[in-house]
Amino acid sequence: MTDRIPISVILATIEPWPDLANCLSVLEPQVAALGGEIIVGDGHGAALDARRVATTDRLSWIRIPGASVFELRARAVEAARGEIIASTEDHCLVAGDWCEQILEAFRRNPTAMAVAGPVSNGSTDTLIDWANFLHTFGAYVPPWNQQQRGRCPPVANVAYRRSAFPAGPIAPGWMELELNPGLYRRGLYFIHDGMTVTHVQSNGFWKTLRSHFDNGRSTTGLHPIPLSRRQLPWRLFRETVEIIGGDERLQPIVRASTPFIFLLSCCHALGEVVGIMAGPGRSPARLR
Repeated sequence: MTDRIPISVILATIEPWPDLANCLSVLEPQVAALGGEIIVGDGHGAALDARRVATTDRLSWIRIPGASVFELRARAVEAARGEIIASTEDHCLVAGDWCEQILEAFRRNPTAMAVAGPVSNGSTDTLIDWANFLHTFGAYVPPWNQQQRGRCPPVANVAYRRSAFPAGPIAPGWMELELNPGLYRRGLYFIHDGMTVTHVQSNGFWKTLRSHFDNGRSTTGLHPIPLSRRQLPWRLFRETVEIIGGDERLQPIVRASTPFIFLLSCCHALGEVVGIMAGPGRSPARLR
């Protein structure tokens, strides 16, 4: 392979094999067909089957036991050789033409530095799972909310031109907390409807609450900001509910999930306050 290839897909995980198997089963054929690569940042140490890795030169394995997904993504980006660097999450299922749709989106939009697409919910059995999904991905439920500008695209379904990244080392959290919102505010993102991902995550009630606390603490702990009224939970709750996209058929489940969305807003806001006052702690290492 040459030094530069069409696309690199980065994945970060803190779970052991075969947690990543479903994600890879959809990704590997399309990445191989395009002459690309997959780079797995492994914070567990046994996220992949070593025999499987040995049989392909399209799959790279970066093992840093104990590392957070923020550090793992940063190290994966540094190792990537693709002209386009795409990102999803270990518990997501990309569409069968996801990689081709990413390249098509950049072909259609030569000035875009990044592209993103809709995210659908693959965990629909409980209201806490719906609240978990809507709190993070509500603005990008298909059809996505084109009017909102408050939430930048989540890293579960994004891709960047290589030139969006610096040449040197990347700090953990820089991609998620600085690059992403910066590109979005400057209008350098293009949202492409054909680039679709399904988010599959069901953590149960208490673990979901903790994950939103950890998310909030990681957000302000890794990217310090001053304490302000933005950390009031009802402000976060109102913003979350107002920007949810989707068609009218989604509204009954949104209304039913509203008390849980507010509870998650409280957890996230508390995490942000703790992150501002005490730093990230162990929160980044617990996030998936």
